[in-house]
Amino acid sequence: MKNTYEHVLQPIQLGPMKLKNRVSFTPVWPSFATADGHVNRELMEWTRDIVKGDCACINIGCGIVNRNLPKEVAHLLRLGEESVVNELSMLCDLVHMYDCKIGMELFAINMEAGSFENRDTHASKPTVEIDPTYLTKDQIHGFIEDFATAAERAMRAGVDSILIHGAHGQLPGCFLSKLINERTDEYGAQSIENSARFTNELLQAIRDKVGNKVAIEYRINANDMIPGSPSLEEVIAFVKVIEDKIDLLHVSRGMHSIQALAPYINQPVYFDHGINIEDAAKIKAEVDVPVTVVGSVTLEQAEKAIAEHKIDMVSIARGLMADPMMVKNARFGQAQKTRPCVRCNNCIQKTHYLLAPLRCSVNAEMGMETLYAGIPAPGVQKRVAIIGGGPGGMEAARTAAQRNHKVVLFEKSNRLGGVLNMASIADFKADMKTYLDWAVRETEAMPNIEIRKNVTVTPELLAKDAFDVVIVAVGANPLIPAFAQKNDKIQWVGDVEMGTAETGKNVVIVGAGLTGCEAALSQKKKGKHVVLVDMVPQEKFGNGGAKFNQIAIINMLKDAKVIFRGGLRLESVEDKEATFINEEGNKETLACDTVVLSLGVRPDADYVETFQDCAPEVLAVGDCNTRQGTLYNAIHTAHEAAYLL
Repeated sequence: MKNTYEHVLQPIQLGPMKLKNRVSFTPVWPSFATADGHVNRELMEWTRDIVKGDCACINIGCGIVNRNLPKEVAHLLRLGEESVVNELSMLCDLVHMYDCKIGMELFAINMEAGSFENRDTHASKPTVEIDPTYLTKDQIHGFIEDFATAAERAMRAGVDSILIHGAHGQLPGCFLSKLINERTDEYGAQSIENSARFTNELLQAIRDKVGNKVAIEYRINANDMIPGSPSLEEVIAFVKVIEDKIDLLHVSRGMHSIQALAPYINQPVYFDHGINIEDAAKIKAEVDVPVTVVGSVTLEQAEKAIAEHKIDMVSIARGLMADPMMVKNARFGQAQKTRPCVRCNNCIQKTHYLLAPLRCSVNAEMGMETLYAGIPAPGVQKRVAIIGGGPGGMEAARTAAQRNHKVVLFEKSNRLGGVLNMASIADFKADMKTYLDWAVRETEAMPNIEIRKNVTVTPELLAKDAFDVVIVAVGANPLIPAFAQKNDKIQWVGDVEMGTAETGKNVVIVGAGLTGCEAALSQKKKGKHVVLVDMVPQEKFGNGGAKFNQIAIINMLKDAKVIFRGGLRLESVEDKEATFINEEGNKETLACDTVVLSLGVRPDADYVETFQDCAPEVLAVGDCNTRQGTLYNAIHTAHEAAYLL
């Protein structure tokens, strides 16, 4: 089949490095290095999984340049130490085996430039990892030397490019900001010449060390998103000063240190795709250096933007982790086969907040390559019954079929998808709908899977087919208090989201987890007056997903003027009001036409138990065997169960 990505798939020359196409893997922190900062087998196999899919370059994230790091700085590659070269060389060899280039991102962490507690934290100045205001000139020169030495080590290991992180509040970019950089000497921000001095000297020091043997790339913020930060015109002027020393410019936005802006770095499902393309286009129009862009850019957006000369290439991370075969699928005209990223940000949650290795909600093997590597192929083809056609059931069916088992997938309704049919219905959940459509399409098209819809499964029905394995993926039941079950003023959130239940003008949503928050936003977009209530304090509203997504949805609810009420437990609902008990034990009432319950789900253990004697192997996956009602849990438990058959 003919592909429709002729511009994305064109090669490009970046200084001494030629890329076979215009898709690179954005640097991320996978948290796979050893505790003392060396490449390990997990990093090697995760990298292999990415590069086998034909991206042109993989940038390895978070290479620390500092010398003499303390032990508590763990699982980050230590480019400040000579011993990193040996294993990094093997990683470079692995990448080159797949006709792919490898870049190394370099950045510095705070060690001796003053603790956060000792800095000026007045409201007009953001706190960043290393504030240039507090650096002595010896420290400035020390950082420059550290970057250059780390770059030289990476070059000796065999990397093809060096990427300097100057965005998101990292040190080089902080010199540019008058808001952050309060120096009055030649490294101050009074002029572009001075504010660019540190970066210029850093890039020149790297070039002196590596010559023209590797490309040098630089990541910049087009927009810090903080009043008083550099304007786009100032950013362009800065790029013009440094562009003769770099071979590629990466364009991003946002600041890690300011929680409200963090979602703009790793955009959640609620945000538009390609949020940095137009800024990148404005920069590209004014400079000579090639420009790439991050920011949830789809391959379709990249193709269009490259064709229109807005960017030269695209950098993608989460999309390539959801499906490393993205580029290869595009090349062979099979883009519809690419598993979509749902931008749940579970990958970021794992590394940045839990300090755990990278994982993906929809790609169950991503980051777990070494755990799956030793599992042999099944010795016997089994006949597998899967009860439930939701996300877990479909994942189990596809995985078992891929492992050469014969699968019968039973679904009690007339369509596959289960709870995803509800979770994807809001207009701001388009990524989830894309994933749902993909999962259904791939499940229905896969050989070895027979789908039987509109079937309520019983043990007697299963007995007729003599299955070797039964996988129960029936989901869970919503929690509905007894007093609410026959009250027509009370509706379950799933029915409301699906449109099978109507709400009045004044809506109270009880349960401020992620589902409740999304329902509140949906209701507000329909013009309703919405109050969001939970027993937990307001600062815990939105729990149940990744922190970045929680921050984003809470900010959106506040902007939409949804009213938050924490510390209230629902007691009863009358004609025009709901009664709650507050933390002091007193009653409070809220006026409402409809109460929407979003109190979570509970597995029906008795129902699951009825299938225990239906086959030699009976397994329960997803929501029906746990209280963790997440897509991640459904996909991972289902994939693992089916893979190990």
